[in-house]
Amino acid sequence: MKRALVSISAIALISVLAGCKEPDAPASETASTQPEPAAATPSADTASAPPAPDTATTADAAMPADAGNVAATPDERGALGVLNAINEHEIAVGNQAIEKGVTGDVADYAKLMIQAHTENRDQTAAFGPDAQNKDAMAQKDKGSAELASLDKLTGDTYAKAYVDAMVKGHTEALAALDDKLIPKATTQAIKDHLATTREHVANHLERAKALKK
Repeated sequence: MKRALVSISAIALISVLAGCKEPDAPASETASTQPEPAAATPSADTASAPPAPDTATTADAAMPADAGNVAATPDERGALGVLNAINEHEIAVGNQAIEKGVTGDVADYAKLMIQAHTENRDQTAAFGPDAQNKDAMAQKDKGSAELASLDKLTGDTYAKAYVDAMVKGHTEALAALDDKLIPKATTQAIKDHLATTREHVANHLERAKALKK
């Protein structure tokens, strides 16, 4: 009888102790105690990088005003046509001199003439010269005749004749610029181009005179 009472008492005590145990925390509370993941932040490179520029707009903004935007008058286009006929002749004679085998300072001068007059020809072409103008055509015919005359010569005779032709040609080119071409210029950009051209032609003339001496 006593054993039965003891057993009943023990069972009752265990039940009481079990009832005093703290219940488990609800799942929702457990989840709220977990730290939230850090929000993704853009990298320094991504955050600071500027938007890509509009390629077409950037290119247009960087494009300088060129000679093609200048509206040359008919007289100016005719004068520029004469200038480029002179340029073409100087390039052709320079190439002829190299092919003829000139040497030393004469060869250096011929190479300089090819380079300088090619650059001037390209700059002049941007203004829209009139190559069919009667004065331009006359200048072209004159240059062709001089080139054919020089072509008959060889050796030292050719070298001397080439230098003489350079003195004569640049003297005439300088006179043409002063008397005909520059006075026809009324557009500022063309005035500036012809003024710069005159400086170069004067320099070429002095170099040719030094060679002749």
